[in-house]
Amino acid sequence: MRRRLGVARPLRILPYRGYGTGERALIQARVLEDREVRPAHLRRTLVGSAVASYKRYATREIPGAHVAVHWGGKRWEGTTDEEGFLELWVPPPEGVAPGWNLVELELLAPEPEGVALVSAPVLVAGSSAELGVISDIDDTVIATGVTNPLKRAWALFLTEHRTRLPFEGVDAFYAALREGRGGGAANPIFYVSSSPWNLYEHLDEFLALHRIPAGPLLLRDWGLSRQGFAPGGGHSHKLDKIRGVLGTLERLPFILIGDSGQEDAEHYRTTVREFPGRIRCVYIRNVPSRAQRAVELSRIAEDVRAAGSELVVVDDTVTAARHAASRGWIRWEEVPRVEAHQREDADARTVLDGLGREGG
Repeated sequence: MRRRLGVARPLRILPYRGYGTGERALIQARVLEDREVRPAHLRRTLVGSAVASYKRYATREIPGAHVAVHWGGKRWEGTTDEEGFLELWVPPPEGVAPGWNLVELELLAPEPEGVALVSAPVLVAGSSAELGVISDIDDTVIATGVTNPLKRAWALFLTEHRTRLPFEGVDAFYAALREGRGGGAANPIFYVSSSPWNLYEHLDEFLALHRIPAGPLLLRDWGLSRQGFAPGGGHSHKLDKIRGVLGTLERLPFILIGDSGQEDAEHYRTTVREFPGRIRCVYIRNVPSRAQRAVELSRIAEDVRAAGSELVVVDDTVTAARHAASRGWIRWEEVPRVEAHQREDADARTVLDGLGREGG
């Protein structure tokens, strides 16, 4: 109806990072009307950030859109679901190189004229990988205050990636995990969050800005569908995403990283039980929470130990790095680097907090 009335905006394909192996890979994207969110450097005011956030959430999805995927001379077609999402499993071309590969996405219908072809990155795990890493984002990589609804709303709707900081030392620790014990493992890293897909570009820009290793972002659909609003309930969608990754990268053991504020520990305990022998360690960042939470984490740690893994609660990134080095998952020489980055990030946070108080 909107297209017939001439009020619909041009369409766009928003590519997401996919992942897989030499046998099968997941291509991910979404087809939407282009809301033309202004570049970050032009959004200098609170109003500008609020408008950009509104445009991210007030999307108009294109269900039933036909998309072609081109990769190394091979071609497949897929159709978007009722929320405009494309999820297509494909067999990669023969001899595909491990690491990041670019596939080309082409809109076939509706109204493909004027819609540019886009490149979607796909991470192919190679034989050099020693393990995989699955990390939560909220209050694990970025301080979002997930246990405080007002702080979380502010973080999601009214702040830009250039004015937010990661937890101290995360970039160096995750880079060390990616490089592994020999320095060239190219271990794949995945990021799981309860944040909506509408924040994909925002989060992807944040990781790039702070030099945190790139990896597929596995987010959540916030919206109305035939299953209801935000189907999946709570944070259980994270467990589904984790199962998908572990089921695809079957030969790799994994390290899981989360925080104590949500249900990460509970989900990771389930993962350890469902994938015996696959989880090397669970790191839980200690964030302010109710007193009873410490008791619960202690019980979960016992369950994880009984299932053949270990759960380590840490107050900072350096503690996690030292533990990982002692287990041989990262090089010891990376620990001083994590310490240095932790200090630099702490100094930057102090400066930013001071500017915020002056602005207030």
